[in-house]
Amino acid sequence: MIEELKSKLTELELKRSELQPKIDEIEAKRAEELQEVNKKYDHMVSDVNIEVQDFKNKIVNKIIGLFSKVVMDEFDAKRSTSDYMVSDNFKDFRESVLGLEMFPKELIERLDKVIDGDPIENIAYDLEKIEAKYKNN
Repeated sequence: MIEELKSKLTELELKRSELQPKIDEIEAKRAEELQEVNKKYDHMVSDVNIEVQDFKNKIVNKIIGLFSKVVMDEFDAKRSTSDYMVSDNFKDFRESVLGLEMFPKELIERLDKVIDGDPIENIAYDLEKIEAKYKNN
């Protein structure tokens, strides 16, 4: 009985050895097909991510454009009056951007400095640099 089992185990190993090339071939084909499927879906995910990134870039550009407009409006208001005080519009803008998580904290700090007494010129003269840093093409 033990000899018969040993013989069957030897036969099993022989069958396993004979079938291994077929198993390897099947696994290679599976890996190839999975790679093609992954490539297809990676491309689809990439396309969607590009669409999302483009949309995000448009939002950021609008945020920075609005920031520039508010700064320039404030700058123009200061130039047109000898008794300049920070406008309510400027203060309201600063408060409203706190709710925008995409609004750069650095720019909020710069708005705060103007509200605390720094000249608006400190931002107005840096608008090109600010736009170059934050706007996306």
